[in-house]
Amino acid sequence: MTYMLDATLQLDRREADVFEGRTDQTYWNLIGPYGGWIATIMLKATMQDAAAGFEPLIISVDFMKAPGEGMIILRRQCDRAGRTASFWRVTLEMPDGTVCARAAITLAPHRETLEFSGRSMPDVPAALDVEPFDGSLLPIKWARCYETRVVKGVLGARNDDTHSLVWIRDADGRPLDHLSLTAITDSPLPRLFLATGRVSNISTISMTTYLHASVAELEEIASERILVDCESERAGGGFYDQHSKFYSPRGRLIATSHQMVWYDRAPE
Repeated sequence: MTYMLDATLQLDRREADVFEGRTDQTYWNLIGPYGGWIATIMLKATMQDAAAGFEPLIISVDFMKAPGEGMIILRRQCDRAGRTASFWRVTLEMPDGTVCARAAITLAPHRETLEFSGRSMPDVPAALDVEPFDGSLLPIKWARCYETRVVKGVLGARNDDTHSLVWIRDADGRPLDHLSLTAITDSPLPRLFLATGRVSNISTISMTTYLHASVAELEEIASERILVDCESERAGGGFYDQHSKFYSPRGRLIATSHQMVWYDRAPE
């Protein structure tokens, strides 16, 4: 079986560090590809020929311009590869050379070490005790790629705060790995929508994701739903931040993501 995400991530090698891909309406946002999809295809280009045992650790993407539908070019460069980490730069370009996104990506091997965390998963109902949300109600195609169950943070009405809790997984049951997890880290709806109760013009400027989980941890989760805990610290001056934590069904923190988002909503 070919899952939706994998069908849209096909890459053809042009040169040693240059790949050709295509944007796809499956993961379309309002005016271009979903930011999570952009981050994921840039990560996939980086992981081609990755050293054995090296797994994604940090992905930081600046979204400069929405690419159009059709061919895209991904160019990568390894700035340094050592025993504990390798550091990469990747650009996503249109065929005319316009740079649409740039990323700094770090790969590293996971090792057996002391573990500790200052975070614990919120106390929420089990995923199957929460009604699925109909993603087709949203004016964005990528929302249909996910099965979501909203515990807190209803779209369509003003919320007292911008905190949301959502169970999520790929709609076609694709088992979780670093590619699909990267795509999911951009899934929380814009905090502005929760604050105002309506859809407005927004654009993510930059997103940094930390992938805490190893390949083995993600294989254990497989097709189970994960919990997304998202909130904003401050909005003003045309920008707001968005912070998300992602937990396995057994309460283990597997990723964190931070965004800065542009918006043009006037004061009310």
